[in-house]
Order: sequence, then structure tokens, then C-alpha cells
Amino acid sequence: MIIDEFIELGQRIEKIWRDKNYSEAVFPGICADALEEARLPEKISAFEVLRWALRSDTLPEQRDLSAKFGDPPITLYNSQRFHIDVYFWLEGTTTIHQHAFCGAFQVFHGSSIHSIYDFEIEESINCHTELGRIDFLNCELLKVNDIRKILPGRNFIHALFHLDQPSATIVIRTTRSPLHLPQFDYHKPFLAINPFFEEPNTIKKLQTISALMRINAPETESLIRETLSDSDFQTAYLILSTVKKHLSSNRLNQLFGHTQEKFNSFMEIVQKRYGSFNDVLPKLFEQEEKIHEITRLRSYVQDNELRFFLALLMNIEGKDKIFQMVSARFPDDDPVEKILDWIESLANTKILDVTLNNALGMEDFSAIDLIALEILLRDLPSEEENDLLKQYGLKPSEDTRKLLHDRKNKLRQSVILNPLISQ
Repeated sequence: MIIDEFIELGQRIEKIWRDKNYSEAVFPGICADALEEARLPEKISAFEVLRWALRSDTLPEQRDLSAKFGDPPITLYNSQRFHIDVYFWLEGTTTIHQHAFCGAFQVFHGSSIHSIYDFEIEESINCHTELGRIDFLNCELLKVNDIRKILPGRNFIHALFHLDQPSATIVIRTTRSPLHLPQFDYHKPFLAINPFFEEPNTIKKLQTISALMRINAPETESLIRETLSDSDFQTAYLILSTVKKHLSSNRLNQLFGHTQEKFNSFMEIVQKRYGSFNDVLPKLFEQEEKIHEITRLRSYVQDNELRFFLALLMNIEGKDKIFQMVSARFPDDDPVEKILDWIESLANTKILDVTLNNALGMEDFSAIDLIALEILLRDLPSEEENDLLKQYGLKPSEDTRKLLHDRKNKLRQSVILNPLISQ
């Protein structure tokens, strides 16, 4: 039975760790070595775990019964100090986060973009909310059998974007590392917040605001303003996030009309109350809007390569790092040529959306835009721009160069292409 493989793995780890006096400092290395030796993905398929879970009359104690992490998470081994789970993933993204535990994980099925971050705290608002600088450090493409250690706390801030549907991960982890609580999520570019903090008053305020907006109550707007004007920063951020989510729906667009202006007016209340945080909220929600927009475009695309490209734009900043990931997946291709082909395909993919006419999210995208983009991606000097224009059959006249200049500026302002064009 497949459960026997996981029991054997767990018992081996238990013995080795006990001999090390259950030191958490060595646990990630023990887990990584044990996974490497066991090579479970070569012996068992992820789908066998699902079949086993359905057919078993009695499962081990399930550590995440409500499926807060994974879809679903299945526990296959328990001990007093650690457990072994398999997490299935049907959606692409997980948040940037740290862990209040340690251990190791292994890609069981599918592949993932793995991004590593650093956080430099600048201001502690309270023990559940901090402001600082989130820095993107590195990224890699993980495939089946790849193993990474899980370090507790800020030693390992990361995000996994699962490229395949489904993806599956084997996770060996301690129950909890108390010295590394809370377990922060990170929202680029500034915010660290504890997603597990549950304060009844705040929860009910968010639920009430959500209900008022859904039923189009006449006092909704004034009540939101009143609540924001008397809220702490953490609660205000959560309220604004709730409002933003509802304003993004078509039904609520009709309710509020000018949604961005309306949202900005709510945000200004918090900015006036917390003047030192004036720049924080606009940039936080600008980043969220970028992710929302790319996620929406990705939902219209079925081609695996195009979905991979959009996943890169969602998760990675800077063209050099994006080139690195493209080369890792397509080592025989020029990454710039590959990206230009993808962008042209997205521009030619028509979609049924009242606000968009193609999967690139840019109207009137043409050959001159591709030329402008290639210049930006290759950092071509002005003398080589003329040669590129000729290759596309265009005369490098003054009018053409002016149009090219305008198109470059248009591309720089594109939400979807910003991660690719930024350095």
C-alpha cells in the first residue's frame, strides 16, 4: 500500500531526529535527505494518494481538516512532533509568505515557479502588521523530484506559483515553531500582515460591509466612510481590501459608477488619518490591481505556453530574471524571440469581455508595437533601431521614429508588461 511508503519515511525521520535531540536546526536537512533517499515520486503517483484517501475507511489524523492550505491537503503520517502531508493545487498562485514551522517539501506532480524574497522591516504597527521593503531575490523553475528545505520565519520568505493543474507537493513539517510566530503574509511592495489573526469585531465589520454592498443598502457608502475614519490601520486595510474586491465585480460597478474614483475617496480617508503612510496604500492596491488584471487575462487563455508566460508576469519582476526562467523551460530558444511570439499570440487571441478585446489587454496592438517592444527588451541603441525597422519592412522616417517613441511610452505604461520592461 502507498501508505506504507509514507509510514516508512516518517519512521526513518523520527529515529534520526530523535538521535539529534529533536533540534529544529537540523530538521530541514534531515527531511531533505530522507526525501532524496525515498524518491517517492518515482514509486507513487499523486493520483494514487487521492484514490487511497477515498478508499480508506480510516485516515490518519488530518492536520488541516478545513483545507486552509491545499486543495485538498491530505495527511499521510503523524508523529508527536511532525507530520507528512500531500498538498494538491488546482489554482496557480500562493501568497508570498513565511512559515511558523520547518521541514522540507518535494514536487510530487507538475511544476512550479519558486520565488524567494527578503523583508526589511521599517515600522512595526503592531505584532500582526509591519511595514517595510519587500525585495525580490531570486526565482527558479521547480519540477518533479525537486526538493527544498523549509526554514522557519524570515529565513525563508517565498511564493510558489503552480503551473500545472493539478500540481502536488509532499511536505514534511513540524507542528509549529513558537519562536517564529506570527506567520506573516507579504503584500508587495511594503506590507507584512498576519493572515491567521482573527479578531471577532473586525471579522464582523468585514462581513457586514460585504453584506451591505451586496444588497445595495442606501447608507452603505456613508457607513464605510464612518468606519474607516475610526479604524486602526490594519482594520482599515482589510476594509479597503473588502471594498476593492466588491467594486471589481460588474454588479457593483453599476452600483457605484466610477469605481476607481470611489475607491480612491475611501482610501483618502485612511491616508488623512495616517499621514505617514500616505504612499503605502496606493502602491499596495496598484500591485493588487496588476495581479488581478493578469489573473483575469490568464483565465481566458488555455495554451500552456501562454499561461506560463502570464504566470511569469504575475510573479517575477525584471526582464533579466524573466529571460532566465524562459531559458530554463525552453533552453533551445532565444528568450526574446519566444516572448515576442507569445505577446503576438496574446494580442491575436480574441476574448469575450466588455472591457477587453484581446488576451493581451491592449487595443490596436500592431507590428510597430512588436518593434518597440523588441527594442526595449534588447536595449538596442538608436542606430540599430533603423535596421530593425527595415527588417520589418518599414522606412525609418521621422514620422515612423516619432510613432516608435510614442509606442515605447505606451508599452512602459502597460500594467501587464511592466514586470517585463522594468529593470
